[in-house]
Amino acid sequence: MIKFILIFLLIPQFIFADKHVPYYKSLSKTESWLRHYPDLRDFKEQTEKFFLTQKGMPVKVIQEHQSVGTNFIDWYRIELFNGIQGWIFHNQLTSKRTLLVLEDTELFAWSSDDPNSWMTIVKGEIQAPKIIDLLEVKDDMLKVNIKISDRKEIKGWISRDQRIWGDDLREEDFD
Repeated sequence: MIKFILIFLLIPQFIFADKHVPYYKSLSKTESWLRHYPDLRDFKEQTEKFFLTQKGMPVKVIQEHQSVGTNFIDWYRIELFNGIQGWIFHNQLTSKRTLLVLEDTELFAWSSDDPNSWMTIVKGEIQAPKIIDLLEVKDDMLKVNIKISDRKEIKGWISRDQRIWGDDLREEDFD
């Protein structure tokens, strides 16, 4: 009887489990609060965990929460590049994909980092830490856009490795 009850309780979790998590988003504001739990009602009761100040910072969504009375996901449990986790309100995130360069990395003109290939042309080096826009994903390379100023940007390819945070190797398309 206990086995039957356990199976009955666990089946809905597997059926309705969120199969698409984790995935990446980025911060949409220059000021965002990371909270201990998903609740807007008690701003003054120590729910704030961290104050995030870097617009465009990539975050990993690890859980979604729909509050009672809403018909959309209004809270996201996120993880930052340093492992810190917390809840953030939906309007603090955007689906725009960005990456965080953790260590200096080369920027290539084409999607090749093979030193023996004639297509391997190094355009320059990206100095860490740097937030860059993700444009395209290939097996071992990422096409990125680096904003230099309001009117100048550089596009190129970087290697898909541990120097970059905000990319999942299982990810093929990030729309």
